[in-house]
Amino acid sequence: MVIKKQYSERQLIKKEKGVIPEQIRNIRTNIQYLADKRNLKVIMVTSCRQGEGKSSAIVNLAYFMAKNNKKVLVIDSDLRLPTIHKPFQLQNFSGLTDFLNELMDEKETIQQVAENLDVVTSGPLPYNPTELLSKKRFKTFIDTQRVDYDFIFVDAPPSGLADSKIIGSVCDSTIIVVENGKTTKNQLKTCIDTCKMQNIDIIGVIRNKIRKKKHDSNYYYNYVKE
Repeated sequence: MVIKKQYSERQLIKKEKGVIPEQIRNIRTNIQYLADKRNLKVIMVTSCRQGEGKSSAIVNLAYFMAKNNKKVLVIDSDLRLPTIHKPFQLQNFSGLTDFLNELMDEKETIQQVAENLDVVTSGPLPYNPTELLSKKRFKTFIDTQRVDYDFIFVDAPPSGLADSKIIGSVCDSTIIVVENGKTTKNQLKTCIDTCKMQNIDIIGVIRNKIRKKKHDSNYYYNYVKE
């Protein structure tokens, strides 16, 4: 049986009122407070496993931050299963992989999708994502963007993959997105331990796809400080 949802996954939520927009604003406030307190700007978003809704969480968080007069950049560095382009209805014929392969300059990779909100799509899927992300060019690109943006969100594959360890090493902190009722405590513990073993700071955990009450199909987010 398919449960009908108010908001489909990977949909950009533009509605101002409702449970989900309010939850996103609460998460935004928490992250902005911690970021100001700890001088954080570049934040990786990862998950314990595939399909937990991290891409949906990151695009909506970025969108609501941009609406709060923050200059935001979203980078799709999940070069294995990129999805950031979908909610923004962008083509993904070119992007980060082209820049890392020195086929585009950095200005060409950045697309404005809304006021205060820019996106770098992944570009064509490479056969060597780990090697591409290991290039000094990736870190240099992110460091260069720090000057122009208040927040940079970097979408990464699940934490168990080598790609996420590389991405996390060039970010200031990390948000872990977990699917409520599906991600086990052991999976989350493993995810957190993996990050800590790599000296990757964790700013918090977002629980995704929580039902408001029994028989309610509306999904929303919850933020838990790590």
